[in-house]
Amino acid sequence: MLSGFALHLLITIASVFMLCFLTIIDAGLFLLENRAVEQHQRGAANGIVMIAMSLFKAVGPAGGGAILSWSQKRLNASFLPGTHLVFFVLNLVEALGLLMMFKPFLAEKKKTPSHQ
Repeated sequence: MLSGFALHLLITIASVFMLCFLTIIDAGLFLLENRAVEQHQRGAANGIVMIAMSLFKAVGPAGGGAILSWSQKRLNASFLPGTHLVFFVLNLVEALGLLMMFKPFLAEKKKTPSHQ
C-alpha cells in the first residue's frame, strides 16, 4: 500500500534493523563459541565456524529459492498451503537454533585444576 518516499523509508529502516540484528547474532555466536573452546584451540574453532558460515551463506539462497518454489506449487494444499510452508520451515530453523542454545547442546569448557 505504500509507495514513493514512505516505502523507501520503511525499507531503509527494516534494512538497518536487519543489519543490527545480524551483527548482534554474529557477536553472540562468537561469544558462545569462545566460551566453549580453550584458548589454544580458538583459532582452529574460529576457522571452522567461518567455513560453516560461508557455506551456509552460499547454500542458503538456493535452498530458500527451492522452498519458495515448492511452496508456490502447493497453493491449494490442505496442509501448509503456499507461503505458509515457507514460514513453517523458517520457524523450524529458528526453533532448532533456539533449542541448540540450551543444555545439553550448549558446550562449555571442562574445568581443569589449573582453572580453579
